[in-house]
Formats: sequence, C-alpha cells, structure tokens
Amino acid sequence: MNYYSPDDNHLKRRSVRFVRRMFLMRQLGTILCFFPILSVLMEMNRGLAFCGLLFTNAFIWPWIAYRLALRAEDSTATERRNLTLDAAFGGIWVALMGMSPMPSFVIMAVLASDRYAAGGGAQLLAALQAFFCTFMVVWLFDGTGFHWAFSTQTVWLTLPLATVYMLALSVASYNLTWQLRKRNRELERIALMDPGLEIPNRRLFERRLESEFLSTRRGDSSAYLLLIDVDNFKAVNDTWGHEAGDFLLAEISALLRNYVGIQDIPARFGGDELGVIVHHACDESVVALAERLKEKIAQLRLPASADFSCSVSIGIAGAASAESLGYWLRHADEALYQVKRAGRNGVRLWQPALAGAA
Repeated sequence: MNYYSPDDNHLKRRSVRFVRRMFLMRQLGTILCFFPILSVLMEMNRGLAFCGLLFTNAFIWPWIAYRLALRAEDSTATERRNLTLDAAFGGIWVALMGMSPMPSFVIMAVLASDRYAAGGGAQLLAALQAFFCTFMVVWLFDGTGFHWAFSTQTVWLTLPLATVYMLALSVASYNLTWQLRKRNRELERIALMDPGLEIPNRRLFERRLESEFLSTRRGDSSAYLLLIDVDNFKAVNDTWGHEAGDFLLAEISALLRNYVGIQDIPARFGGDELGVIVHHACDESVVALAERLKEKIAQLRLPASADFSCSVSIGIAGAASAESLGYWLRHADEALYQVKRAGRNGVRLWQPALAGAA
C-alpha cells in the first residue's frame, strides 16, 4: 500500500520544470535545424512559402508549445504530445528535403536521442510513428524523390546541430542524473537517521558496528561500544507525558553529538536505549568518556520539572575482546545488565573475568 503520494502543488512544480527544460532544448534544436534545412530548400529552389513555414516552425512553434503546456491541466502530458509533434514536423522537413543525407540523418538522430532522453521507449516509439507517418505522406504527395546531393555550405551549417545540440543534451542528461543521485543520497540519509533525535537509527548503527568490528580485527582501530539506557524512563513518560520523554532523549542525543569524537557514531539503538561506537580508544579512555557523558546527562532538566535529575546506565565492551559481532553486542549488553543489577546510574566495562564470575 502506498502511504505517500505527491500533492498537486508538488506535481505542478515538477511538470513546470519539465516543460521549461523541454522548451530550452526545443528552441535550441529548432534554431540549429533551421539553417541546414534552409540551405537544402534554397538549393532545391523551394519557394518563399516553405521558408516561411520553416521560420514559423523554428522560431514560433517552441513558444506556442511552451504556452500550451503551461496552460494545460496536465502540463506533462501536453508536453509529451508536443514532443511527438516535434517528430512529426521533423518528418515533414526531411521529406521536403528529399531526405538529403547530411542534415536528414543528423536530424533523425537528434530527434531519436532527445525523445528517448525525455520519455524513454514509449516516447521514442510515439515519435518514430509520427515521424514516419508524416514523412511518407509528404514525400509521396510532394513527389520530390531523393535529393542525394548537398553542398559544402549545408555540411558546415549541419555541424553545429551534430555537435552543439548533442553536447547540450549530454549536459542536460548529466544534470538530471546528478540531481537524481543527490536526491537518492538524501533519501538514504533520511532513511538511516532518526528524525526526532537527528542521530543514526539502528539500521545505520549496525552497518557502522560491523565496519568498526572488522577494522578492529584488521588492527586499523580499537573500537568500543557503549550502550546507554535511561534509568526509569517509563516513569518520565508516565509522570510528565511522552513529550517530556521525547524531549529528554533529544537532549541526550544532542549531548552525545557534541561530546563524542568526530569519528565516533552515536545512534538510537532502540526505544530509550542509545548507543555510541567509539572508533579508537583504550579501556581507561573509554571509561572516562562514559563517566563524562553520565555526568553531563545528570545535569539535564525537564521544562516541566526543575527538580528532575536524569541518570543513565552505561555498558561498555571492546571489539578486540569479542569473537564476533554478535558477541560484541552481547558483551556490551551484559555490562549494561550488571550496572542495572547493581542499582543503575553507573558505568561498567565488560571484562572476561567478570563475565565468568557473573
């Protein structure tokens, strides 16, 4: 089931951006097509009427298509029809040029590339159908046949179409790809962050936990895991409401972001339990860090109660003493349990000897 769908304003803005992008590409394409087509028409001694139609197609039609698309209820659908009409016009001019090879094949390549870039296979198929239908009708009706000869002038006038337009199409396609990649990265970041606490969620936490464990096994670092449990958190929710509980977790998260190292990873491990992956430390330094965090958290106050004092239980385990990632988590959890069993509000580093005694 889809729980999210863009609202009308968002869809309209997206359609307008699409229409404007297509207008710029259409205007560039028709201008670049104008000169080689005009050159061939003059070589074939076509009348001024054809030149006038060509001028209209090149300089007036892009604005008409732009206005039609912007004023339409469904701008995207209208613009896709305009793209099909572009291909139909292309078929007319290729027929009137007697399929003069130099401009005709470049125009066909440009039309095919542009339609596919704009709408994929469906848009390309519609464009090809429109192109060949108008081409056959005009070519048979006009009776020009094939005009294989072309001048040096026509070659030079066709070169900008073959180079400049293709370069512009590549730039436009790259920009769209870059924007999509950027948006995907942002979506991934959102998916891996806890929105209320502005720290990684458990999904990202577990990824980094595995990475730090492997780094420690290779000897590149000495990682530690801190599991932080807010003491009597249920009482906070029951006494002052869930908003107070959310506020408290957000304050603790902000404190973690400010006081852990640049390479350390604070995250929400689940419910009222937070975690910190310390990238590189020793037993003494990581315990000192945990004690400082406990002291800072004890200074937090709730807006609803100036007398409130927060305490946390912190269990610590080093990756170097764990046989696997699962054991590393289990060791930190056992250390946390030892703190709770001793009355909470404390710090405990997991030690093999202590674990055996427990």
